[in-house]
Amino acid sequence: MPTQAKLSPLAGAALALVGTGVTASDLVARLADNEAAVDERAAQARLDELCALGLARAVPAEAGTMYHVTPLGERLLHMSFATDPRHVDLLAEIEQMRTEILSTIAHEMRTPLTSVRTSVGLLLDPTVEPNSEQRRTLLETIDRNASRMQRVVGEVLDIARFRAGRMQLQLRRFDAAELAQSAIGSVAPLAASRGQRIDLVAPSEPVPVFGDFLRLEQALVNLLGNAEKYSPDGTPIRVTVASSGGDVSWSVADRGHGITPDDQARLFERYFVASHARADATAGIGLGLPIALLIVQAHGGRIDVESRIGSGSTFRIIVPAAGPKGAPSE
Repeated sequence: MPTQAKLSPLAGAALALVGTGVTASDLVARLADNEAAVDERAAQARLDELCALGLARAVPAEAGTMYHVTPLGERLLHMSFATDPRHVDLLAEIEQMRTEILSTIAHEMRTPLTSVRTSVGLLLDPTVEPNSEQRRTLLETIDRNASRMQRVVGEVLDIARFRAGRMQLQLRRFDAAELAQSAIGSVAPLAASRGQRIDLVAPSEPVPVFGDFLRLEQALVNLLGNAEKYSPDGTPIRVTVASSGGDVSWSVADRGHGITPDDQARLFERYFVASHARADATAGIGLGLPIALLIVQAHGGRIDVESRIGSGSTFRIIVPAAGPKGAPSE
């Protein structure tokens, strides 16, 4: 028995109308109406998908449901791949990532903001009369948490500037050991409060490097901050300055938990936080390492990572001693 061809909805509708006395123009009009209904259902399905992805919002109105669609959603409405299940899954993953990023930033800002508002409230409350020591403690709390919020905003802006190519390096020649000492000075008070010691190993002779002192210091402080944060109390952290083959390097070695191979592959992704650090309230928003990498790459360098679970980690900044390729002469 021959296989029967499966009719499309429009073809089925056309055959159903044959022999009913309709004219050709009626048939065309009815087919057009049928096609419009199919298109309308497809459009509704797309809008439902966009709502599920957070790219559109349905709002009840007198004339029926109205949809507020984001610019990205508007573009997707007119692209055929938006109905491809593989692409829809990818878009859902991207949207989930965006939601997590916003949630992380909001959480990172909410905690210090709450501390600031509580401290200010106590200072302004006419029924509370803090003594000089209590007043100083409240002001220090405000200062510390305001600095934390400023750091978060600064990191987000730094990422945007670097990616847009708007970050200009202020190049000069300096001693790599001097930079290491300055970076250690920024982290040493936190480390000391946990009984940690930061040791510096550097050549007796100066190690000259041509670069942006403040930006490279920022990158090294980010590495040192992670080492302090994720190392056990009372353990040492070692910073090593070295020069080899025209390159200068700063290494930060800790005795922390270590990083899994899967997490190592994603360490420099924006907003990524390693699995062992996610439960840490001070873990940050996952921008310290990406910013450090962007700074180092702007100098024509790289960051190497060596880590084993239970044996700690070593991060190594390596840049050309002569400065970025094409840098202006001194």
